[in-house]
Amino acid sequence: MNSGKNKNSLIFSTILLLTFVATLITLPFAAAQSPKITTHAFLTVNPNPVGVGQRVVIVAWAGLVLPGASVTNDIRFHDYKVTITAPDGKTETITWDVVWDTTSTAWAEYRPTQVGTYSFVFSYPDQIYNWSGTYQNAVFLGATSKTVYLTVQEEQLPDPIASYPLPTEYWTRPIEGQNTDWWTISSHWLGYTHPSIYRMVQPDGAAPNSAHVMWTKPIDEGGVVGGTNLGIEGNMFYSGSAYNPRFAAPIIMNGKVFYELPFMNAGTGGGWMCVDLRTGEEIWYNDKMGVDSAWPSPSFGYLYACDTENQHGVIPRGILFSSNFGVAYDPWTGQRLFNVTNVPSGTAAVGPKGEILRYQIDLRNGWLAQWNSSRLWTTSGAGWTPDWNQTRGWVNASTSARYDWNVTIPKTIPTTTSPYFAICDDVLLGSSSFAGPSGIGTPDPYTLWAISLKPESRGTLLWIKNYSAPPENITRFLQVVDKVNRVIIFLDKETFQFSGYSVDNGEKLWETTPPADMSDFSYFDVTHAAVFTTAAYGRLYHSGWGGVLYCYDTKNGELLWTYGNGGEGNSTFGGLQTPWGNYPIFIASIADGKVFLFSGEHSPNTPLYKGWRIRAVNATNGKELWTMLGSMGYPPRSYYPVAEGFILYYNMYDGQLYCVGKGPSATTVSIQDDVTTLGKKVLVKGTVIDISAGTKQDEQATRFPNGVPAVADESMGAWMEYVYMQKPRPADVKGVEVVIEVLDPNGNCYEVARATSDANGFYSATFEPPVPGKYTVIARFAGSESYWPSHAETALHVEDAPPATMEATPAPEAPVETYFAISTAAIIVAIAIVGLLLLRKR
Repeated sequence: MNSGKNKNSLIFSTILLLTFVATLITLPFAAAQSPKITTHAFLTVNPNPVGVGQRVVIVAWAGLVLPGASVTNDIRFHDYKVTITAPDGKTETITWDVVWDTTSTAWAEYRPTQVGTYSFVFSYPDQIYNWSGTYQNAVFLGATSKTVYLTVQEEQLPDPIASYPLPTEYWTRPIEGQNTDWWTISSHWLGYTHPSIYRMVQPDGAAPNSAHVMWTKPIDEGGVVGGTNLGIEGNMFYSGSAYNPRFAAPIIMNGKVFYELPFMNAGTGGGWMCVDLRTGEEIWYNDKMGVDSAWPSPSFGYLYACDTENQHGVIPRGILFSSNFGVAYDPWTGQRLFNVTNVPSGTAAVGPKGEILRYQIDLRNGWLAQWNSSRLWTTSGAGWTPDWNQTRGWVNASTSARYDWNVTIPKTIPTTTSPYFAICDDVLLGSSSFAGPSGIGTPDPYTLWAISLKPESRGTLLWIKNYSAPPENITRFLQVVDKVNRVIIFLDKETFQFSGYSVDNGEKLWETTPPADMSDFSYFDVTHAAVFTTAAYGRLYHSGWGGVLYCYDTKNGELLWTYGNGGEGNSTFGGLQTPWGNYPIFIASIADGKVFLFSGEHSPNTPLYKGWRIRAVNATNGKELWTMLGSMGYPPRSYYPVAEGFILYYNMYDGQLYCVGKGPSATTVSIQDDVTTLGKKVLVKGTVIDISAGTKQDEQATRFPNGVPAVADESMGAWMEYVYMQKPRPADVKGVEVVIEVLDPNGNCYEVARATSDANGFYSATFEPPVPGKYTVIARFAGSESYWPSHAETALHVEDAPPATMEATPAPEAPVETYFAISTAAIIVAIAIVGLLLLRKR
């Protein structure tokens, strides 16, 4: 059995709150008349009846709240007892020394072990009020509840619904609240500055398994300009490249995409736009945001799960914050909400409810504190509101009320070091400063340390170590921390060698042996660590100018696989297109067991190299999942969010945003002759069409007046290039399979045919109905990695074949011999007659 205070007790408290408030109103008058105050005991046991061994919840409460009881004090009822009598007469008790819920409510779980009738009685003794004030020494009289009987049966009650199933059809937000397990496929990209997105790894939700495009949206002039006198033939519009990137810091929250528009040559300054993630439809545009100094650009999204006595759940809408929490915006409208001032700096981590924590440290004076963003709000008054100066519209973030704790730390840690990584309630890591991307050499020695953030040992120095610099003036960079296997990972610039050190004790764990065929272009891979090296799923991923993605096991440094240096389906070879040999590839993001890669260059000439591709690779085995023409730019100037099964990116080739993910489809079906006769074949035909938002854009709707055909996953990359990038129509397009089913006149449902649609989305098949009567004919497309399923139906009536027509029976014909005999006899008779006539004439 379980009892105590937790979320369930808060639920029961909410139900009973109004009753208790009404009771409290009358207490002062009763107390003034007598020091003894009558109370009443109440008890429920549910569900009733219940199966043997199944859980019931016991809820017990007094009929009033002790005066002054609050979450900030210890004014509480005490010594509650529930006595349980089993069918065999044995008794047991559940007790609460102190009832911690402010509403005087206690609860417990209980599992009966016998079939029959149980009885439950709740009681408590007199309660002497000893917290001073008006009721000092007043006696709240003890009480006993009525007996509650519980019927326990052999038959088990159905298990409670934990969640309704995951979707099998196209879905959008909002996600209905009973679909609990949908949390596994839904997600947010709260911005690359948000600590939840560490080294471009999306920890939540789904990601696309095919190259299917949902929509495109121009955000700038792009592609070929056209005409002459423009420097070179076929010159392109400037795409932003390294220093003026477009779509540089997008945010996805609650199914909405927030991004800044370019202005003239710059990648910023054009205001901010919010569009629907699944359709690209504009929701709002704010021309002040990012332009007016009072409207700084949003930097990250913020979602927080409030859990108080009176409120549970994530605060609706969330918030868009500018850098360092400076200004808060409403995500639905883009309007300003309030300012935040005096926000302390520190090493950031995400708390268990979405709060952003910052660890402030003073090595010289020996202290460490945890600042908590959720403390910018207050629960006083009517719920969760900013703890702000309402006249001036700002929240002061530097007061002591914004901190969770402050502890002392040893003063022996060198002040030349600083923190660089934190895991909430676990560990804070620090190190010496290392050279920048263009620097040479490594501090000798360099220092690493770890301080505990665990509640039971906060501030304890776990370890501190000095390490000798690598020989021969090698430049060592601290690249990434793997939280799965708890490894600190370094890269040596000149030798392309990684090394791993334990988060828990600082000991060296492994070092890699660089592959012999690794390109010397890898020397430049330390330029921007975030898009060249990252860790996820207990693995280290590294890519860059050499055009190969390497995957290492972070337990031992073993090279598990490579992508880009193999044959078909595993090649980035560029041939004569570029001077790089292999197309350089950079990690755009990692999500849902996939590594998304792109190609680009710092400041490429125009026209851009042909053949740059967006790529998706299986993060476990390196298998290529899909590719499609496109370039995202130069790392890390733009960032490529993944959320809810979609990836978004800016394509340098045409100046448009692309949203890639699984889209909706539509199937049609018809029958050539829907009234037929038994014994004849029936022709079923129809189409399967892509109905994603992009297919309704002006160009696509004009080019495909009958709709954009749905095609097979293996044809998707080339097909999307044809539909959205004006590339030649592929000649070997494969359609999708359609299953034809019928519901026959006898109520039987079964498959009668299968067909594969062609490059126009058209399919056809025949079948012969086995019995007469009315049929429902269903054409079903089961869906794919590119499309959600769809189906359509039509009707068919089969009539009995008409009975065969009776033909007249012809007269029997005599045999030839008979005709011959009769003819011979007739001739003889004729001769005889002629002879007689001649005799008479004589």
